[in-house]
Amino acid sequence: MTDSSPAISLCMIVRNEEGNLSRSLAPVGGCFDEVVVVDTGSSDRTPDLARSYGARVVEIEWPDDFAAARNVSIGEARCDWIFWLDGDNYISPEGVAELRRHLDPERKSVLWCTEVVLPQGERLVQKRVFPNRPEVYFEGRVHEQLVHPADYRSVLTPVEILHWGYEDKAAARIKGERNLRLLSAMVQQDPDVFYPRYQLGRTLLNLRRFDESVDHLERAVSRGESRSSNPGLYRHAQLLLATALDRLGRGSEAEDALRRLVEAAPDYGPGRLALGRMLQAGGAYAEAAEHLRALLEYGIADPAGGANPLRMKAQAGLLLGRTLEKLARPDESVQAYRAAAQSDASDPEPLLALARLSLAAGRKPEARNYLTRCLDLSPGNRRARLLWREAWPHA
Repeated sequence: MTDSSPAISLCMIVRNEEGNLSRSLAPVGGCFDEVVVVDTGSSDRTPDLARSYGARVVEIEWPDDFAAARNVSIGEARCDWIFWLDGDNYISPEGVAELRRHLDPERKSVLWCTEVVLPQGERLVQKRVFPNRPEVYFEGRVHEQLVHPADYRSVLTPVEILHWGYEDKAAARIKGERNLRLLSAMVQQDPDVFYPRYQLGRTLLNLRRFDESVDHLERAVSRGESRSSNPGLYRHAQLLLATALDRLGRGSEAEDALRRLVEAAPDYGPGRLALGRMLQAGGAYAEAAEHLRALLEYGIADPAGGANPLRMKAQAGLLLGRTLEKLARPDESVQAYRAAAQSDASDPEPLLALARLSLAAGRKPEARNYLTRCLDLSPGNRRARLLWREAWPHA
């Protein structure tokens, strides 16, 4: 931070985050020009701990509305720009410095960051930095959205934010039930609005209440205007609908939903992958291979949909390799597995498949190399160890 750099307020809303602030606020509090923490009723040492890290703490009663609490926090901000962070989020000091490089002197832009949800690694692109102006605010009781003038530029930054609040399954379920209550109230208030019904269907799916999820997601995707006004979330709603139908054993309906999705959005990678996986499981190998190849050709599209592009390419490559093996096309399988290994160097599965195919082709030195790399990544991999013993019984 330099004296000439634009001033940024860090704004947080917290409750009982005593165990998290050392990971979220402490590392970066000094990177901002101001830290505003709105405490919504902590029963632990959260307010005092936040003050010890340099925050100005405002204590309020929880309004049962995330946007309302978030708006209190940004209303207290005094700097030209605002960055919001939750108590279970982490951004590195280098990330803060990167954000500063993208600030618009005219203050008519919003900066997007990628939130990485642990432990699954789901990636969500979110608006995290915006100008401190009265026409910029949050709305929505839960899964609140930033509202700003339509002429503001959107700037996608390379900055990542880690979110670990869902690592504890019991805590995640409590959050899900809380969100369910708030989303139900939003849907009751605005039954014809796409976004709250989409989020309600998504929450019900996560809570394994599949019948109810299908009902709300079907009603969400029936709102045709969302196809153009919010195409990323509209596609995701269609994908979630297919997932819920499949979990209910309604595979034919799920396949039909995925076919409609892929026809309408051929560049939407998650739809291609889901359809390819379903077709492969059903034995329709040739068609599955077509969709998986199309995914690798088109790419992922829609960074807001939660897909990790490299991980999705790796999954598609691995599934394509297995599908091509079913079609007795081993040379093409090798190419697919190599692409998968290149996309995700942490996954031992494509390396194991390459070792197996290399052995079948009589290329033992090549197989040994792949197996060694596989076991370096996964020392306890039983299939890899069994393959090693079969190939080199006296080694």
